[in-house]
Amino acid sequence: MFPESFSELTFYQKKKDILIYTAADSKHQYILKCSENIPSVRQALLDEYEGLSPLSHPSLPHYYGFQEDFTLPGTSVPLLALCMEHCEGTLLPELVPSLSLKDLLRILFSTGEVLAYLLENGILYTDLHPSNLLIRTMDQYRMVTLLDFTYCYYFLNNPNPPYTLRFSYNLSPDLKGQQMLIQELTFFLHALLEQKEQATENQTNLLQKSLPFSVYMLLETGNHPPETLSLREFLLMIKQSII
Repeated sequence: MFPESFSELTFYQKKKDILIYTAADSKHQYILKCSENIPSVRQALLDEYEGLSPLSHPSLPHYYGFQEDFTLPGTSVPLLALCMEHCEGTLLPELVPSLSLKDLLRILFSTGEVLAYLLENGILYTDLHPSNLLIRTMDQYRMVTLLDFTYCYYFLNNPNPPYTLRFSYNLSPDLKGQQMLIQELTFFLHALLEQKEQATENQTNLLQKSLPFSVYMLLETGNHPPETLSLREFLLMIKQSII
């Protein structure tokens, strides 16, 4: 249920046509995504709410409601507003310099698990990059919280959206859903390895050169995934690389 009122409301940032606020009441911390009533943005926010609010997964935020007549304090202009959980954790890029290769692979596996769950529920998550992951703990596999679902592909609810999907990487356009996610996870791992290298002084390419054979094969396979390789099979390859 959309909160009746907020005791705190603070502007956080703007992303294209969407204003993002942090908010709170006596019970919870929230994120509010607000926008003028632009048809394509309205549909993007509505797709996000209708696609994700029925789901329950430890790596996904909880959704509290969608309103089309929300007003900010001191204003009278109605806005679209999507209210969701403000999740706790540390953004992944802040942690990468201190993480081991094993840590990065565990994060990759946890991320792949939630992408597989989303795909099974009609959502192709296309905006995977390190800044869209919060890390809660390094003590278990379900350690990540995925962020920013606006402009992803809600193919069950809306197979022909009026907005442009957002892709973090230059993925092969002819890939199907599972293979696209495999390539996306692979490019995500490349990005993590590059960040790790850049944070390590005088050790350019050291991490890449010292990769175990199983990780090297993981990257080679995921760069151009075969049609016969399922996402679950690729996740098994990741898990085997961790051991």
